[in-house]
Amino acid sequence: MTLSNRNSVDVIIPARGSTPWLELSLTSIALQSFQASDIILIDDGLAHVNSTKELGQKLFGHRFRLLKNEGQGISAALNTGIQQSGAHWIARMDADDIAHPNRFKMQLDFLSHQSLVVIGCGTQVRFINSKGMVLGYSHLPTAWSQIRERITERTCFVHSSLLMKREDLLATPYRPSMDGAEDVDLILRLAERGKITNLDTRLLDYRLHPTQESFCARARHTAVQELAFRLALTRRRTNSDPLERTPGLARRFINWRLSDSEYIRSRTFLTALRYAKIYLGGLDLSGFGQTALVGLKSLPTSWSSLCIAWLIFRKAGAALLQQSTPFTELNIR
Repeated sequence: MTLSNRNSVDVIIPARGSTPWLELSLTSIALQSFQASDIILIDDGLAHVNSTKELGQKLFGHRFRLLKNEGQGISAALNTGIQQSGAHWIARMDADDIAHPNRFKMQLDFLSHQSLVVIGCGTQVRFINSKGMVLGYSHLPTAWSQIRERITERTCFVHSSLLMKREDLLATPYRPSMDGAEDVDLILRLAERGKITNLDTRLLDYRLHPTQESFCARARHTAVQELAFRLALTRRRTNSDPLERTPGLARRFINWRLSDSEYIRSRTFLTALRYAKIYLGGLDLSGFGQTALVGLKSLPTSWSSLCIAWLIFRKAGAALLQQSTPFTELNIR
């Protein structure tokens, strides 16, 4: 494998299950004004391997590569793709998203005019539903100064919109123990190596649907996200990462959070409320009804769950960071 020039891009897509929107995603890559060197799709448990391979070869020929995940879960899948890539840049895509035709070109044009300390960029996105109906738009921070202020408190990027230097991803790989918020953990660690920004242009359609894992397993994902923030703040204070010293720490912290039924109830309720608001704004009454029903079923009723919900509503990802935990190395007071 020979490394390509500074303008080379490989697209990495992890996929599992039935992938009903994969053809739309791959077609959007085939229609890019700037063509990627390779499209690397990682089989993380695909239901239809042969038809996926045929589709990829039809659209891209020899540029399409279908690789088996050398491990378990999305972090291992992404690391497999990055290791097998030969491009200077890695473009992330998910199997249910759609790239706008000028996405790669505009990101490359932007990065080519930045200093070497800028190691990647994301974009604004349109939120769409399962039928492709536009539900709303992102309003992510664009300047590094804004992102640096907020990055340890809330999500500042849409993961599947990112274009990042491969060498930095090799030096800072995804961590399987952080699956669920692997993107948050990765970006926090990458931001310690260089700057990552967002374009102020919508270049990706990000699909929301009530069956996606980020909705169905939201309580776990938010627990991992909180852990990522705590680890980042600890690194700032001590210049060391507790997870590197104690690999089992992530599992224990997540299990501790998820042992609290009030935490699960509050997190599920607020996620359902956020999704329901987006669906209603896009006049998707079916999606609104499904997510609103989840919200009603998980409505906080105890004083404890109401307090957690109120804190999260006010402070998002930073809501619980000042709380003490049983893990001394993660307490940031």
